[in-house]
Amino acid sequence: MRHPRLLRFTGLLLGLALLTGSATPDPAVQTRDFQSYFAAYGLRGSFLVLNADTRQYTAYDLDRCRQGFLPASTFKIPNSLIGLETGAVRDTAEVFRWDGVKRSFPQWNQDMSFGRALRVSCLPCYQQIARRVGAERYQQWLPKLRFGRMQVTPATVDSFWVVGPSRITQFEQIDFLQRLQQGKLPVSKRTQELTKDLLVLSRGPGWVLRGKTGWAMRQGQDNGWFVGWVEQKGKAHFFALNVEPADGKPATSAFIQGRRAVTERILQQEFGLLAGPGKP
Repeated sequence: MRHPRLLRFTGLLLGLALLTGSATPDPAVQTRDFQSYFAAYGLRGSFLVLNADTRQYTAYDLDRCRQGFLPASTFKIPNSLIGLETGAVRDTAEVFRWDGVKRSFPQWNQDMSFGRALRVSCLPCYQQIARRVGAERYQQWLPKLRFGRMQVTPATVDSFWVVGPSRITQFEQIDFLQRLQQGKLPVSKRTQELTKDLLVLSRGPGWVLRGKTGWAMRQGQDNGWFVGWVEQKGKAHFFALNVEPADGKPATSAFIQGRRAVTERILQQEFGLLAGPGKP
């Protein structure tokens, strides 16, 4: 039997350890001013990048990087994983039939494969997937994937990522993408590899860019995303950009193109990534 004094001393040491050593340290974050890149496209917003090798974050408008926004079409990444893993989608070649309703994005008004549906960000196609998955299975899978704070009910099952209270921060986007890139999500290797292949946007000498844009339109205020990662010379950099039109007016072509253009310019000019001509 242990001596009472020894037990008290052990308890004191444990308490001190919990106070001083158990907390996970905050990530290293340096701040930079990238405002000129945003201004060139009439945008305001924030940018976050993580060097996975050094574990160093670089942030433009750090407070905003910690603010939650609707995920919009960046949710197509976890939605693809859930669709494939649950069998709601057979594979990337499965064809989604156009319902004949003409929508404002002409590229959606046609039959298309699952792979193409992600590349053109086809909302009606992913709404079909959402109805197949159902609210109950989302409620089981979303906590496992740890993609922000999604809120889904049977009534919102095909819209909860574009309207409503669901939110995700830029830090949470990067955390999720890291686990996908490293194959550490709680889904099969096949599902993760198929999804990563769908996310390839361009390649160049020694590098590959993967990513997904997003666009939430709510009450006249447009909010846009571009998230993903660059693998270059055996190292990975993860990024998350969130923007709005600086004048508060509806989105223009500068907003649509600027999400990816601002990101690529920062990665090229500030981090030396995406060097050399890329190709789709």
